[in-house]
Amino acid sequence: MQEKVNRITSLIEKFLEEQLLPEEEKELNEWLAEDEQNRLFFQQITDKSILREKLKIYQSTNSESIWQKTMQKIDGGKLVNLYPEKKVYRIPYTKIAAAAAVILLISAGTWYYFGQPVQKQTAKTENNNNNNNNTVSPVSNLIVPGSTKAILTLADGSTVDLNGVQNGALTKQGLTQVTKTDGRLTYNREPNTDGPQNSQNVYNTVTTPKGGEYQITLPDGSKVWLNAASSLRFPIAFAGNERIVELTGEAYFEVNHQNQKVTTTSTQKNTKTPFIVKITTPSGNLNEVEVLGTHFNVMAYAEENAVKTTLVEGKVKVTSGNSIQTIKPGEQAKLKDGGITVKNVDASEVISWTKGYIPVGGPDLDYTMRQIGRWYDVNIIYKGKKPETSFEGKLSRTVSIKNVIELLKANNIKAELNEKERTIVITS
Repeated sequence: MQEKVNRITSLIEKFLEEQLLPEEEKELNEWLAEDEQNRLFFQQITDKSILREKLKIYQSTNSESIWQKTMQKIDGGKLVNLYPEKKVYRIPYTKIAAAAAVILLISAGTWYYFGQPVQKQTAKTENNNNNNNNTVSPVSNLIVPGSTKAILTLADGSTVDLNGVQNGALTKQGLTQVTKTDGRLTYNREPNTDGPQNSQNVYNTVTTPKGGEYQITLPDGSKVWLNAASSLRFPIAFAGNERIVELTGEAYFEVNHQNQKVTTTSTQKNTKTPFIVKITTPSGNLNEVEVLGTHFNVMAYAEENAVKTTLVEGKVKVTSGNSIQTIKPGEQAKLKDGGITVKNVDASEVISWTKGYIPVGGPDLDYTMRQIGRWYDVNIIYKGKKPETSFEGKLSRTVSIKNVIELLKANNIKAELNEKERTIVITS
């Protein structure tokens, strides 16, 4: 038991420091999925407001020895002081949060959450309602967080429910083998087949519902993370002088470099094959994102009323109507009505959905609520004027819908959940 406690403590600490390796992130997610009790505990241990208060309490009490040991472990012996009138080392919030979480994890009584039935934990919380404002809400059975699920549509129009099939080879199309592995679809061309294949104009489509996500490795090795309520159409084999895919909804791309041989009258040289994402808006306006080996996010939901391309790494050229613009890492291009505007953004926040978080729009509450609606498959209704307020902090995509409501209320957002109608009502 103690060994598991130590392991989960280590994973949570790395999570807060944003240093989880992919296999560690998978291990943490598996633990979260084991029991709703684990999710509830995780939500409390990573809540920013709770951590801040615990930091103050522990720094001002006789827990100083624990505090010093924790900070030595996390930041090489530097101490942090939360009181502005005193000298303070400025340590990133991720490290401070990790320190607070470790303190909570090793404090007396914290591990009550491990090994205790959810029913007992809930009963204890109800009995202490008068003494504890950070109570845990009962868990919703009707509305659950999203998960990896999608439908694959093959070239002949037949469909495959990717949740309903086992890992392994799914189908062979032309010289391309399609394989499912733990929430990822991979397209691999058979080895030792360098010549052209007849299936280069054969297309597949992967579609996620609300509350779904999926990953795809394209035939050229490029990786795509497909968000909820989205679809990606692509050829099972790229050919010619460009690679073209078609997107609705939202996707994050990590594009592989790919060269092609170009022959002139006297010489033959290699040139990079462009990767192009095509998006058609409901109004019929065609938008394109052209890249040469890069990491970027494209949001093209109809309800967003614009196509937003955010560059994380590399270089992309965006086209909307007759407008063309090249953007740099950390910039976001907004394509609307044939025009393009560019602004600086926190790219890590934009793509946080690929890391298990719901991106929040700060002062744009409507943006945050649309994200919540797509992931939990709920409708968002506003009664009265939309609140002019901000949602601060990170929102995990693994927490229950009732914890989401609590977090909204903690941000002074009046929200009520109607589970039967799958609706969140926001009032001014």
